[in-house]
Amino acid sequence: MQPLVQAMLHRYPFLFIAIAACLGVLLDHVFKTFLGSGESFPFRLRCWGTLAVCLVVVLNAGVIVGRRRKRKTTGFGRISVNGVWLICLSALWHGYCDHRYESAGVLRWIRENDQPAILRGTLDSTVTLRPNPMANLERREAVPQLQSQLTLRVDSARDGGLWRPTSGRLLVFADGDLSDRLPGDRLQVMGQVRRFNAPSNPGEPDLRPMYRRRGLHGKVDTKNADSIQSLTSGPSNLSRLIASVAGRARQTLFRHTDEVTGPLAVALIVGQREFVEPKTRDKLLATGTAHLLSVSGMHLAILVIGVSSLISLVGLRGAAKFTIVILFSMFYVAVTGGRPPVMRAAILVGVLILATGFRRPSQPLNTLAVAALVLIAINPENVFSVGVHLSFLAVVVLMLAGRTITPAGLSAELELKRDAEFDALLDQSSGRLRWLIKAAGRLVVQMAWLSGCVTAVSLPLIWSTFHLISFVSVLTNVAVWFGLVIALPAGVTTVVFAMVHPWLAMLPGVVCHGALAYMWWIIDWAAAIPMGHLWLPAPPIVAVILYYLVLLCSLMDRTRRGRWIRLGWFTVWCLAATVTATRPSPIPPETLEATFIDVGHGTAVVIRNDSGAVYLYDCGRLGNALGTSREIDAALWSMGIYRIDAILLSHADADHYNAFGSLCDRFDVRRVILPAGMLSSTDPLLDTVRTAIERHQIELREVSAGDSVSAIGMDLQVMHPPPHGVGGDDNANSMVLRVDHADQSLILPGDLEPPGVTPVTSQPRPFPGGVLMAPHHGSLTLDSAQVLRWARPSVAVVSGGTRAGRPEVAAMLSVTGSEVVTTTNGGAVRIRMHADGRIEVRSWRKSPW
Repeated sequence: MQPLVQAMLHRYPFLFIAIAACLGVLLDHVFKTFLGSGESFPFRLRCWGTLAVCLVVVLNAGVIVGRRRKRKTTGFGRISVNGVWLICLSALWHGYCDHRYESAGVLRWIRENDQPAILRGTLDSTVTLRPNPMANLERREAVPQLQSQLTLRVDSARDGGLWRPTSGRLLVFADGDLSDRLPGDRLQVMGQVRRFNAPSNPGEPDLRPMYRRRGLHGKVDTKNADSIQSLTSGPSNLSRLIASVAGRARQTLFRHTDEVTGPLAVALIVGQREFVEPKTRDKLLATGTAHLLSVSGMHLAILVIGVSSLISLVGLRGAAKFTIVILFSMFYVAVTGGRPPVMRAAILVGVLILATGFRRPSQPLNTLAVAALVLIAINPENVFSVGVHLSFLAVVVLMLAGRTITPAGLSAELELKRDAEFDALLDQSSGRLRWLIKAAGRLVVQMAWLSGCVTAVSLPLIWSTFHLISFVSVLTNVAVWFGLVIALPAGVTTVVFAMVHPWLAMLPGVVCHGALAYMWWIIDWAAAIPMGHLWLPAPPIVAVILYYLVLLCSLMDRTRRGRWIRLGWFTVWCLAATVTATRPSPIPPETLEATFIDVGHGTAVVIRNDSGAVYLYDCGRLGNALGTSREIDAALWSMGIYRIDAILLSHADADHYNAFGSLCDRFDVRRVILPAGMLSSTDPLLDTVRTAIERHQIELREVSAGDSVSAIGMDLQVMHPPPHGVGGDDNANSMVLRVDHADQSLILPGDLEPPGVTPVTSQPRPFPGGVLMAPHHGSLTLDSAQVLRWARPSVAVVSGGTRAGRPEVAAMLSVTGSEVVTTTNGGAVRIRMHADGRIEVRSWRKSPW
């Protein structure tokens, strides 16, 4: 074993160093979690520093003793001491970076809630543009179509009449195009500042670690672009040049593409993904081509090959060629934002070029380990990035999958070599057309094999992160690749030629647009294939870890038997993980559960019981012009739900149904239940509901007062509206749902308001001491006293936005003695009505379940 370890250390030294560095980061992270935040850094510093010094002393003492005894200090002892010393060094680096982030001055005074602030600082990166999510809402015609995101390095904040020094980096949002601001400009910002939000729903991803990796401490929402004033311009430097090039590249690409291919071109070539709509992102995810939005090693490799070929045609060789390629790679990394995947690729290219220049062999794993070390040195938090994991995982799989199976012996290896030489002679003797067809076929087969290997290995990680299994990704990636190798060089050529003269960019612009149109046609077609992909709850993280551990052990066998073992393990794991992931989270026997998802100003209530019945009352939120359903998806998947027995829509206000189409795309929705005549409205926003019902062939049922909804183990009664409605608007005709369970009632009234209140309160009163959802999100303009006296609830739940969290709302709803809980203050609210009449109330942020 000792000679084997020494041989591997000699062959892959950087691989072991990278592993030690990752372990150091992980151990310090665990150590910090155990100690807690605050003043843990000095203690961690002393621990890791003391251990590192002790190890150096032990190592030197071993060397001295070995010399006196005329023995070499080799073996596991020296290796272990060096390894632990590297772990300590990496842990110290992570601790220092962590302390530097947490010692920022802004963290001492910004809070979880919005507070007004006037700040001054320096713009330290390129301004990012995206479509303004509020621009397409009703009565919002004056809102600019674009929204800018600026990263401000704060140095002072206004405190009364004085400017107080501070530090930190904030993400600033402003309506309008502010791309004329360049890195180095000094700005003054007025707006509402707050920390990044913690997850407010079960299953919702925590984005705070992602912002932490970017070095951001909070965000600032401004009223408009006038809230950001330029104080002074920064000095001319490379950062400003790169920002200018990125801005001009975006404008050039949009000029030579259309509304479909333009966002893809900008994401693909300059790494600006913000213009890609959520529905497009979903199709890319569904077809396994989402990596196109992240400039990665494949992008850089295609461009480097093109640049190298062009340089060779010009006649440059040797050092000049290597220098140009390296400079191009560095500049492209900077223009695309310096994201880890493209940085990793640039490092691989650089090491490969240097190895070729010095005529030294290059070990792929060693080179990849160097890239990992550089990323850890730049930011230790990269160790926890799923994107980085997928990037490195794909490269390792391509390295291993591209190797041939080890033959049974030397004679078999020689036989395979002779067969290959004989096949080559046959190809040379055949016609050129036949040779090209066979070569193309081999290329497609090889690409399909590599794509299949990457898909199989990355599937558990993608499934656990994005809740998606794509069956069409293998072939889709092969078909899209042929368009990518044309679109990417053509797009870069378009940008470069446009800087010389706009007319020169026309031809490559047309080529880029055509290649992207072909790629989008493939993606759009593949996304529509029935059962081509599945949205499912994520498997347990333990199952994902187990998958990779077994797969890693199976790599010890590089024969055909090993491939069959890996295939069998992949099949067995997928079946077992599917069964485990789609098992609903348990509910106590004879219990009714209602989960009020925090969607801001909107409504989404999941009703289920221990019999497996799942009903969703409303599904929308204010400001959701793009029709996304992220919060609802996450909550449903966290409960192990992939099928919904029925979605009940209370009325035709968009904040109660605008996520319907997205939900139907992700879940198996059996029925849609809504008030009679709701879909006869001329509101164009309802077209999304009609289209989704028709596309997914969902059963439609219209109900009115007195109807009941059949449900296993539940009694759902429709109390309102009457068959022909009442006077007033849609709110007055909201569907009021009553669910009785164990002498308790759950009342869901939608946006009920007069004159619809009287017909409801004229009916027999529900059981006292139940649960009432506050009508109209707890609006203070609506007198809820009549509904409260009629319902006599012990718990009143408010599903609303910021205004719903005001003390006045709680005071209004507690006049009859009800306990008031709001999604605004506590996140998602879970109500459990037990068989003994006991009502259990939990809020996600205050008491996660």
